[in-house]
Amino acid sequence: MLKVLKFGGTSMADAGQYRKIRDIVRSDPSRRVVVVSAAGKRFDGDNKITDLLYLCYAHLQYGVSYDSIFDMVRQRYFAIRDELGLKTDLEKEFAALTEQMKNGISREELVSRGEYFSALLMAEFLGFPFIDATRWLFFRYDGTVDQEKSYAALSALVGDSCAVIPGFYGLMPDGKIRTLTRGGSDITGALAAAALDA
Repeated sequence: MLKVLKFGGTSMADAGQYRKIRDIVRSDPSRRVVVVSAAGKRFDGDNKITDLLYLCYAHLQYGVSYDSIFDMVRQRYFAIRDELGLKTDLEKEFAALTEQMKNGISREELVSRGEYFSALLMAEFLGFPFIDATRWLFFRYDGTVDQEKSYAALSALVGDSCAVIPGFYGLMPDGKIRTLTRGGSDITGALAAAALDA
């Protein structure tokens, strides 16, 4: 028996929440595949990372500085990493993303990075392999999910192992990132469960 777990934004909000997730995963050896959302609100008045990334993209489009907003995203993930004593090279990841933003990045790719960073950190924290959603969740040109291709890819990637997977996005046939609707990490979790006969 294999179980797929999906954790939403509130569950991914800070280092304390990561520790709770680790305890949940470790309490049952069949809990081997974990799908995560971007960091959500920690308290009333806080920001969801995905909302900040949408705002960064809007600023990009209007040629307005997004530095302070983007720094909030950066600092949030740095804080989680540092409190948990992780070694993921977020500096390198954010530097590469900054270059993409300067040279032209799609809205969908930018807003997908919240899940991407969450999954990178969670994979290291759990000691599970990280499987990027672009390696298995494949869309057709009409925007529908190619279930046969996607299921076969994830099954091959996971095998008898464990995995942490970012929710909310996948790959178009032209190599571009496509996001699901808001709350789409739930769909990713359901697709992963179906793919792995969980």
